[in-house]
Order: sequence, then structure tokens, then C-alpha cells
Amino acid sequence: MEKVLINFSLILILVYFYKITRHGLHILQLENYYLDRYVVWIKKNIKKVISIRNIILLLMPIICFIIIKSGKLLLISYIIEILVFIYLIIKTKKPKEKKAFVVTARIKRVYVTYLVLFVLVAVIANIFDGKYALIFLNICAIFAYFFVYIVNLINRPIEKSIRKGFCIKAKKKLKEIPNLKVIGITGSYGKTSTKYVINTILSQKYNTLMTPESYNTTMGVVRTINEKLTSLHQLFICEMGAKYVGDIKEITDIVEPTYGVLTAIGPQHLDTFKSLENVKKTKLELVDSLPEDGIAFVNWEDENIRNSNITKNVVKFGLSKEADYYATNINITERGSNFDVVIPGKAPIKIRTRLLGDLNVLNVVGAVAIADKLGLSENEIKAGAKYIRPVPHRLELKQNANGSIIIDDAYNSNVKGANMALEVLKSFVDKKRILITPGIVELGNKSEEINKELGKKSAKCCDYIILVGAQQTVPIYNGIIESGYPESQLYIAKNLQDALSQMNKIITPNSVVLLENDLPDNYL
Repeated sequence: MEKVLINFSLILILVYFYKITRHGLHILQLENYYLDRYVVWIKKNIKKVISIRNIILLLMPIICFIIIKSGKLLLISYIIEILVFIYLIIKTKKPKEKKAFVVTARIKRVYVTYLVLFVLVAVIANIFDGKYALIFLNICAIFAYFFVYIVNLINRPIEKSIRKGFCIKAKKKLKEIPNLKVIGITGSYGKTSTKYVINTILSQKYNTLMTPESYNTTMGVVRTINEKLTSLHQLFICEMGAKYVGDIKEITDIVEPTYGVLTAIGPQHLDTFKSLENVKKTKLELVDSLPEDGIAFVNWEDENIRNSNITKNVVKFGLSKEADYYATNINITERGSNFDVVIPGKAPIKIRTRLLGDLNVLNVVGAVAIADKLGLSENEIKAGAKYIRPVPHRLELKQNANGSIIIDDAYNSNVKGANMALEVLKSFVDKKRILITPGIVELGNKSEEINKELGKKSAKCCDYIILVGAQQTVPIYNGIIESGYPESQLYIAKNLQDALSQMNKIITPNSVVLLENDLPDNYL
């Protein structure tokens, strides 16, 4: 009877561990498998990670096992153990997920490691005294989220070996296409939008491949190469993201870009970079990687880029005459943007696009500069510009059934992008302007200062503001209130669902709603 109860307890413990560690693995996945960032999440959410209720419940059978050494009363301890875990399994609900948890090959390897460890403990429990194994597992259950860290630490050598193999395969594949040119794109913001614009215009002349969506990590780039690149491709447009010094170099060592595009250098990911100087150093890794005959296309409107003393062959793009390629006669309306792009030694090109905001104008100018250097004709450039569509969730205009307008800028926000989005919202002068935002994250010790300024800016541009997350939005709230904004036009939502519910209460056919940044599960 005792063995039956022990093994039934083990099954219940396995189910409970699965439910808890699934959430932990989801958070780790959202943190791009960076264990140090997962530890930061644990520290920020320690009350969720180690529940007082769970500690009390899990200590009950432990105390019984310690007090009752043997005999029939010991069976009562096993029954208490079983009841505790049945209760915990029922009460442990799957959290709502904005971005779905993906059971990748890596996640499957983690599950295999979990299972191996658990089987080992189960065997020991059946050979020796099972109650001590259950005591050990109960203690482990209290710290279940920490086992996500431990198991991934165990798997690290395996993952490193697999990662190396994929990188070698990608590098070999690139070498097999000798005429392929690689365009690397990096920056603190604007990478993905710029990538889509460049790809749309250059595809009028060349067979192009770009990293999809926001694939910009080393393994995202490697996966694109291994799964999608063919000998028919002439240009590979590669977005390169970074959260640590050396991240861009790791990608450039694989793809060896001929051309580099630097969109901006600003205070993004300061929680990992620690300083703007480290951000600058990392973004310039792309420029440093270019060959002698390569070209660095740089946003000359960005002060940090101008002060970077770039010595490579540089082509400057911008909105003023200081740049080599620049936009003039800019006219931005609710329907899109019209402007002329000045090209050295040639007549200006008139551009018509559906994109909104100055930053998107800048992105197009950069793309025109690259297209001109790569031999596209004026007609090819103009045709490509007409085909450009807003990138999903980046200043994407959507029409509601009731006639109201949604400006979907929900993808991970940055300082310049958020300010531009607010300017776009402000331009709808004849409409009720509503903002929904949780603020900007990953700003390190600049977070409070920057979000407070965002609050002040919002107060000038909006008729109604909905902040998402009471704790997250304190600095924005302070900036709004300090600006004298009426509290009757301000609502603090518990989560996005609450925010949308409040929006539906106040929205009218004459409203325009800006969704500025939608934080993933690891932030709210």
C-alpha cells in the first residue's frame, strides 16, 4: 500500500511541476533564453514565484513525514501529500498568454532533462525510503521556478554545441552563394520597419530574402539562412538585434555583410547594456565588420551617430541638407506621406507612400539611398515605394466597424517611436484622441525619467489616456498629473483586457485610438 501511495504522489508531483515549469519556460522563452534576464524576472516577481500559501501547504506533509517515522499513521502522511498536490494542481491555472508558448526542439530537450531527473528520483524513492524522496521533491516544488534555471544550466553545453552546428551550417551555405550580397541593418529603433521598406524597394530589381518579422537574434538569422536562403537569391537583408555588447559582431561574423544600415543609437535595452556608450559600441560593430569596399548607410539625423567618428565609406541619409540623401517638401496626412528625395547628381524623386510619421519618411530615404547605390532606376524606386505597406503593429492604421480609427503601434516601443506616434495622434485635430499604453521598458536607470517625459508629452496630445498596469505606469502617471492633465480623463487599467473594456465605454465614431506598446507576459 505504501508503494502505491508513493508512486501516486510522484505522478501528482510530476503534473504539478509541469504546470509550474511550463510558465517558467514561457517566461524564459520571452527572454530569448537569457538566464540572467530570467533571474531578473524572478526577483521582480518573487511573491508570485514563491507563494506563502504553497509553502504552508507543502510543509504540512514534510512535517508529518519527519514526525511520523513508521507505522500505519505514516499512511496518513502520504494521503495528506496526495491531497495537497491535488489541491495545488487544481488551483494552478494556466496564465493568459499574449504571445503563445512554443514547444520548440529546445523546449523538448528541457522536458527530456526534467523527465530523466524525475525518473532518477522515482527509482530512488522505490528502492529506498520513499518518504525522504517526497520530502526532497516537496522542497523542490516550493522553488519550482528555480528549476527552470537549473535544468537550462544543465543543458547549456548541449545547447551550445547545437547552436554552433547551426551557425557552421549557415556560414557554409552563405559561402556556397558567392555572388550574394548581404545588407545588415541595426539600430536602437526602426530596424524592422527599415528592413521591410528596403526589401520592398530592392525587390523591384533583385531577388531578395529578408529575415522575417522581428527575427534579429543570432539564431533567428541562422534559422532564416538554413531554412529559406537559396542559390536564386541575390540580396540577403538581415536585421540584427542586440541586448549585450558583442551580439552584433556574433551575427556579422556569420553573414559578413557588404552593406550596413545604422538606423539610430539611443537608450534602448539599458537594463542589459548598462550605458549608452555600450549601446553605441555594439551598434557600431556592424560598421566595423564591413569590408574596405563596403558602404555604411547612416541616419544623419541621429546625434549619437554623427558623433561616432565613423571612418568607413559612409552614405548619410536624413531630413536636412547635411545628409547626402534627404527628404524635402514633406507632407504627412492621415492617408500617408508625400515628399521628394534629393539624390546626389540626379533629379529628386517624388515619393508617395501610405506610411505615417517622420521616422518612416527617414526609413524610406535610407532605402532610396541604398537602391540608388545598387543601381535601381527612378521608376523602380517609385514603384517600390508605392508597394510599401505599414509593418504590422507599427503605426498601422485600422478602421473600426463603428467608423473610429485605431493606430496600432503595439510592437515593443522606443523613445523616438513613441514620440512620433503621439505626434501622429495629435495630428487628428478634429477627433477624440485616446491613448492606451503601458509605457516603455528596458530603459535601466533611465526608465523613470523617460517615462515621466512620455507622460508629459501624452498630456499635450491626448483627450483621454488609459495606462496599462498600476505599478508599471507610475512614472507616466506622474508626468501626466504634473502637466495639469484632468484626472477625470485618465484611467489606470489592470491589464490590456481592462484597458480595451474602458476604451469601448468611451469610444465614439469620431475617435482615434493609439495603441502604444503592448508588453509581453514577462513585463505585466
